[in-house]
Parts: sequence; structure tokens; C-alpha cells
Amino acid sequence: MSENKTLAELLRAAAPRRVAGSVDVQISGLRHDSREVVTGDLFFAMPGAKTDGNRHAKEAFQNGAVAIVSELEPPPAPAVMKGTWVQVEDIAEAMAGISDVFYGHPSGAMTVVGVTGTNGKTTTTYLLESIVKAAGGRPAMSGTIESRLNGEPLGKSINTTPVSLTLTKLLARFRDGGATHGILEVSSHALALKRVENVEFDAAIFLNLTRDHLDFHGTVAAYFDAKTRLFDLLARADNKKSPRVAALNYDDPRAHLLVKKAVDCEVIRFGLTQAATDLHGKIIKSDLSGTTFEITFRGKTHEARLPLPGRHNVENALAAAAAMLGLNTAPEAVLNGIAALRAVPGRLESISEGQDFHVFVDYAHTDSALETILALLASLPHKRIITVFGCGGNRDKTKRGPMGIAACRGADLAIFTNDNPRSEDPASILDDIEAGARSVNLQNYRILPDRGVAIAAAIAQARAGDVVLIAGKGHEDYQILADRTMPFDDRETARASLRLLK
Repeated sequence: MSENKTLAELLRAAAPRRVAGSVDVQISGLRHDSREVVTGDLFFAMPGAKTDGNRHAKEAFQNGAVAIVSELEPPPAPAVMKGTWVQVEDIAEAMAGISDVFYGHPSGAMTVVGVTGTNGKTTTTYLLESIVKAAGGRPAMSGTIESRLNGEPLGKSINTTPVSLTLTKLLARFRDGGATHGILEVSSHALALKRVENVEFDAAIFLNLTRDHLDFHGTVAAYFDAKTRLFDLLARADNKKSPRVAALNYDDPRAHLLVKKAVDCEVIRFGLTQAATDLHGKIIKSDLSGTTFEITFRGKTHEARLPLPGRHNVENALAAAAAMLGLNTAPEAVLNGIAALRAVPGRLESISEGQDFHVFVDYAHTDSALETILALLASLPHKRIITVFGCGGNRDKTKRGPMGIAACRGADLAIFTNDNPRSEDPASILDDIEAGARSVNLQNYRILPDRGVAIAAAIAQARAGDVVLIAGKGHEDYQILADRTMPFDDRETARASLRLLK
């Protein structure tokens, strides 16, 4: 549990440039939303995409804040100040450091595994959770879908990796709940924005890197550089944890660049190709019910059964196995944990109402992920593949055309539709997708902007032996429009459409 600390104690982790006011005040809570401030709080005036916390400093003081941390110089005292103003060089670093001190460095009290990569983070964290359970541990996890403690949901996630204050508070909740392991999805945004700067990692996993988030990072090189920060944090000199494990997917051409980052860490190169010299996987049998494969590690080969289909899920299982075996988990527990994971919400999730064709909902929202899922479905017995997908508004535009190409090439029929258009014109997004398909003379598509109509149309024309893939939103239960966020769940929409067939 956190205890009240003086501002002076907290500022040892912040390297302030200037302090106006007393540092002997007691701090009883930390906030980065002025509307949540209560008496005794410290408020972080964070710049944001929609508003700047500095604009709400006066409100924070009025609500009872005794100190404000900001990158700006202290304002004239009569105008705003009713407490102490702390100016720092980098507020993201300051918030991470102060939060860590306030909550008693919670990551130091458990084994922490961070997972980064474009695709597969969520499934890998669920596999890690299952392995920890099988080994007799008490897992806690946080990621794209939700946060959980020992299998019990703590709440839905807003971001894949929350801001440092929220994350540190969550890690403290994990610690106070007796967690032995904290399992974190670590996004490129989180690494670039210093959300995990003070997390002490025991293991870091690199899954893969394909084009995504270029609206934020600008280039693929910058995107990869953000990912590499996780391994800087794993290897930093003040991380005294042992062993420290860097699990790298050597099926990805960039993985070798991370070895030099993992100083004084055990590097485990995993994968399904011969490049994976430390932990090698070999698929024996795969169908829609799951995959049987071999894991060879340190001269011993084990047979594993994963109730999830597809090569990509085997790679996720190898990633989880590499990290946990590197942390000296018994091989039997690793194999049992992999076998125990039945499904992951919105990840190739089967939707059945007794129909004679398959319907799957998947989170695939990049061209590489869509290609992977469609290639998997095409490799298994089927008649036709019909896929429904869209692209988000106010997000990376460079993947829209490639996703249109991937959908048309991988399916017999692709239906382009809306997927969180936000404030962007939905028709413009669909035009970008269509332009990709037309650029390579692909015409096996329809455009149905209403996502509910698109899903219903795909299911209505499916016949025995067909496969319908609804991609892009996965576990999400909302649709973000320009003026509102409305309830919408691909899974429930598909079920409703299937029931109408009866």
C-alpha cells in the first residue's frame, strides 16, 4: 500500500529544475486528471492530444492539490498558485519516477515479463498467465483487453499500456494482491512516451515488427527504435534482478539487432526456422481445433499441444515458453500451461449458433496480421472465405491500401466496412482501402459502410463449408464515431445474424 510521503521525498526521483513553494507538504495521492483531484493530492500537468494539463492547474489547486508538477515555469502566485509548483525537464520521466517512489517500487516485488511486438502481444500474455498458473504461481496481467489478477478481471483497458501513474498503481494492486508475476503488454507508444521507465523487468519478449502506428512514429525505423527501449530497460545497470531474460523471435529479421541491447542478459533466440538456435519449434499437426508441435530447448525435445490454430499462435507459444524456461520454470509447467489455454477473447474466436460454416472474429488490424489469419484459414479445409474488415479513422493511413490488397488476395470475397471512423469521413477511409485493391486490379470486394449490415451480409451468403472472418475489432464492444461512441460487438452482431438463419 502507498503511504503519505513528503514532496521532498518524492522529488528525489524527479530532478526538479525549479521549486516554488514548500517541499515539506504531505502528499496523500497522485493524479493526472484535474477532475479527480482531492485534498492533499499532487497533480501532474501533462500535455495531451486533446487538452493540456497546464490549462487545468488552477482547477487542480481549487480541488485541493497541494503541489503541481509541470514542464512550465511557475506562474505568478496570485493568479494560480495555492500550493507548491515544481518545474521539471521531462514530465513523463518525472511522473514515472515519482509514482514509483510513492507506491513503493511495486515491480521489484514480483517477476515482471514485458511483451512487445506488432502482432501477438495479447495472446502471448494469456499464454504466460496460463503457464504461471500451471507452475503454481499467482499471475497478474495488463494489456489491450483488460487487467487481471489470478484470473479475475480488474477492469477493461483504455490503452494497451496505461500511463506510468496508472500502471504503477496497478502494479501496486498486483503486489498487494499477492501476485508472483506481473505480465505486461508493452506498446511502442508506451515505450516512446516513457510509461514503463521505472518498471524493473525480469524478462522482455520481442515478437515481431510489421508496419503499424506510422501516424505516431513516422517511419518503420522509428517504430522499431521505440520497441528496442524495452531491452534497454531490461539491461539497465540498476536492475538487479537475476536472471534477466531477453526472448527474441529469430524468425523476424530485426531480432538480431536486439542482442547488443541485452547486455548481461540471457538471450534466448526462439522460432520455427533454423535461425532459432536456443529454442526451436516444429509444427507436427495443425487444424482449426489447435496445433501439436515440438519444442527443443537445451538439448531436450518436448511435445506440446496448443488449443489455438495457426503458425502465428505457435510463435506466440514459443515466445511464452522461451521467457518462462529462461526464468527457470519447469518444462512440465510450461507444456501444461500452453495446453490449458482454450481461447483468447477476440483472437480467432469461433462464433457458433449451430450453423454448417465457420465464423471467426479476430483483432487483425494490420495488413500483415490479416495476411497471416487468411493464410491460416486458406490452409485448412474450406470452400469459400468471406472476410469483413475496415480501418480506423485518425490512425495510420499507410496500411489501408495494403489491407485492402491482403483481404482481396486472401479471401474469395472481401467486404470493406467501417471500423472506428472517429472524426474522419468514413467514405474517405473506404476510398483508401479500395484504392489499394484497385491498384493491383483486384475486384472481389463489396463496400458496405454500416458494419452491422456488412456482417449480416457476409453471414447471409455463407454456405456449408465456408469460412467467414470478421477482422479488425476483436474483443472491442464499441464503435467510435465523430460525435459519439456507441455499443457494438462483432461477436454479438454475428450471433444475432446467425440466429436469423434458423
